[in-house]
Amino acid sequence: MKNRKRVVQAVILAMAGAALPGIACAGGAMTGGATLPEQITQEVTLVQSKITEAQQLVQEIQQYENMVQNMTTLPQTMLNEVLQPIDQLYGLVQQAQALGTAGQNIANQFQNLNVSFNPQITAQYTQKYSSITSGLNNAINTALQAANLNPTNFTTQQQAMQEVSQAMQNPQSRNAILQAGVTVGQAAVSDLTQLYQVASSEEAMNAAYKKAQVAKQNANMQASENSLKNQLSGGPLTSNAPSLADYSLSGY
Repeated sequence: MKNRKRVVQAVILAMAGAALPGIACAGGAMTGGATLPEQITQEVTLVQSKITEAQQLVQEIQQYENMVQNMTTLPQTMLNEVLQPIDQLYGLVQQAQALGTAGQNIANQFQNLNVSFNPQITAQYTQKYSSITSGLNNAINTALQAANLNPTNFTTQQQAMQEVSQAMQNPQSRNAILQAGVTVGQAAVSDLTQLYQVASSEEAMNAAYKKAQVAKQNANMQASENSLKNQLSGGPLTSNAPSLADYSLSGY
């Protein structure tokens, strides 16, 4: 079914580590060409909204799992209904993967625009995003294998549809597929929750750095004015300029 195909596609994308074009890129479809501060804010907001959606899909799939587990045959109309939340889950998994990639792109873009920012922090942020997404991908792959679905049969959408349609005719296979959907949904919740934590930390760190930069610039301007005044008056030279935050790796 279409929804079943979606789960398969999600797994294939996960196994391939594929990033969605546009959505996955900072400044792309997901961020709509927003400025860098807006991009990270949108990232945090989008991730937060997807957590609730993932939780709801898990509950819905669990309900259908309980509903159909003892049914020998499944009417086509019921099958379509059961597969609907799995179809939605596929799209959400795609978005979660894209948000992980977008987080990395935003971090790298921030580093490129702020060369004095500690590159080790940027590297650690990108590594965290990558690790979280890899965890989701591994969970999807494991869920497919647990449902006795052969990844080699999911190279194309047509192959995926045939594989899932056949499996759903068998009650035992059907239950395994729905359980895989629950597992993938739970993995998506975990993935999005971690992404939210990292993106929120990244947002706070970036804002703090920019604030320190502005304060430093203002202090330097004031110091220059004081220097000029003191030169004219013959008084001592002083500066109240604060130092920029160290932003060491232990700072977040």
